[in-house]
Amino acid sequence: MIRFPARVATIFSFFAVFCGAAIPTSALSFDACRTGSRCLPVDTNGKIVPQPGPFVAQCTGRFPDFIVNSSFDAGGYTGPWFLLSQNYPATAPQDSYPWLKIDFSDVDRYLFALRDYSFEGMIESDFRPERNSVRPWFHMPLMTYGPLRREPIRGLTEERSVTGPELGLKPNVTIRNFAIGFYNAPGATTIGNVWASANPTLATARFAEGTASFKILFSNAKPEDFTDPSADPMTGAPEFTILTDKGLQTLRLLQMDVAAVDSRAPTGWVFGTFAFDKTATDAVSWKRLRPVGMSWGNDENYTPADRAAGKKLTESGLSSQIPGFALKHLGWAGRPNGPVDNPASGCLSCHGTAQFPVAAALGPFSNKCDTDAKRLFWFRNFRGDTPFGAVDPATCEQTTPAAELKSLDFSLQMKVAIQNAVQFKVTNPCAPAAPLDADILSAAPYSNAPRVER
Repeated sequence: MIRFPARVATIFSFFAVFCGAAIPTSALSFDACRTGSRCLPVDTNGKIVPQPGPFVAQCTGRFPDFIVNSSFDAGGYTGPWFLLSQNYPATAPQDSYPWLKIDFSDVDRYLFALRDYSFEGMIESDFRPERNSVRPWFHMPLMTYGPLRREPIRGLTEERSVTGPELGLKPNVTIRNFAIGFYNAPGATTIGNVWASANPTLATARFAEGTASFKILFSNAKPEDFTDPSADPMTGAPEFTILTDKGLQTLRLLQMDVAAVDSRAPTGWVFGTFAFDKTATDAVSWKRLRPVGMSWGNDENYTPADRAAGKKLTESGLSSQIPGFALKHLGWAGRPNGPVDNPASGCLSCHGTAQFPVAAALGPFSNKCDTDAKRLFWFRNFRGDTPFGAVDPATCEQTTPAAELKSLDFSLQMKVAIQNAVQFKVTNPCAPAAPLDADILSAAPYSNAPRVER
């Protein structure tokens, strides 16, 4: 029997019910769960261990929905719990993609088309895809490991934290931010192809036109965290409750990112971002998100000096409705960027680093990236079948990679999943293990790369 502290009885009441076992809340018999709904004792890397284990993995499919620390205090939460949407289709059902008919110069219309498509059925289903009757949405598997793992209520993973005075926060005050991403059916077919067997096939990581994804991002910031509490940008924002290492936390919506494969773009992708606008009056608070801007290219060779001289970006556009606080937090040389994102880079340039093995940081964040020439390496146009390249972290100079790099077509979540599976050799407790394919064994030279970059 798996024994857990009494204070986590609530969370395991769920496991007893969900797994079909009539057992005391102080214990869990995972072998009593009905077939296909298993609750397994595991270690931090997903390996099944004798009862009791320090973690519990919920398995309702091939991949764990989440792996939860058994010492978490559920604080009275009674469900529902997160289900990983993982029935990836072999082919996408017929759908319409209205943004593909909108010119890039019409930034607001393009971004609102993506936002509205993403929200159809999702607001009503509380952003739980299993309840959406309009169209299917899917999650990336194996983001259940490491310190930023999925939490078990909403499936959110931790993103970049922000420390004041950034975003108007009090100096040295740090806020934590969490997000969850969704892929539509065309995107999910690629996920299914990559993970068709027990280990990933990197060559199939190519997303077809029609692919769209969106990510909703929440913050634990409180009004008193800001130098001027009245400047809190999330007044009236939608809220999510999640379970973290600090127990139950209530978060508020701050940002939404969208992305779409669009063959008209020089990179083959369009990335955009929204920020919550507390001055908006939409009856549905989710729709008070306002566009910040979007990029369909990296504006190669464009520098802060060009911006200071009044030169315009030609492969990025800012929204006419951008909230004031987001306008103060753009990316490098004024490129579109979200409020929580690192201002040293940009939406598109960050995602261009999606490759394996991991051989470059998300952006020129190091103090060694001290010239425009070095920084511009991140702002190049290439398509999704071309890997980003390698950068020496000691010099911020381009270097020859120690192994063949394979592009992951601008998907940072795919990079996280593959890094977990290949570099860190975590265990999928929900499915039998298998030896790694030869085409990904070249990861060894990068075994010391950071665990998770987002």
